[in-house]
Amino acid sequence: MSDTLDDKDVVVINKLKDIKRFDLVYMKVPNAKDKSIRRIIACSGESVYYKNGQLFINEEEKEERFIADYKSQFEKDGMMFTEDFTLKTLTGKSTIPKGKYLVLGDNRPYATDSRYYQLVDEKEIIGTVEMRILPLHKLQKF
Repeated sequence: MSDTLDDKDVVVINKLKDIKRFDLVYMKVPNAKDKSIRRIIACSGESVYYKNGQLFINEEEKEERFIADYKSQFEKDGMMFTEDFTLKTLTGKSTIPKGKYLVLGDNRPYATDSRYYQLVDEKEIIGTVEMRILPLHKLQKF
């Protein structure tokens, strides 16, 4: 989750909070033994696609403030921060099935996420990342 969190950061995980769009979640990686932190981009019942690097959910353009600085730097360099895709090309479905989430890493050009392992089942999500507590100089609520 480079750029938002670093490998050695210590975070607080809330296992009771309802999950919503743009939450950071601590999760089991599908079909692997690993765990990672990714961002919820779309939830059950939603359609989602990226066009010209811009997120659209249910045909409505959504701003991703948490990656704005990185995205603008990539665009200045003539690159796309989030490559275009549709939910249909990833999963063959037009909307996200019940109990599933589309997750993406904030370091989009290098992240392994739903574009690689498809949708994440709600039972794979351990909890939401509430805040970074260490290192102290980076203390931050999410």
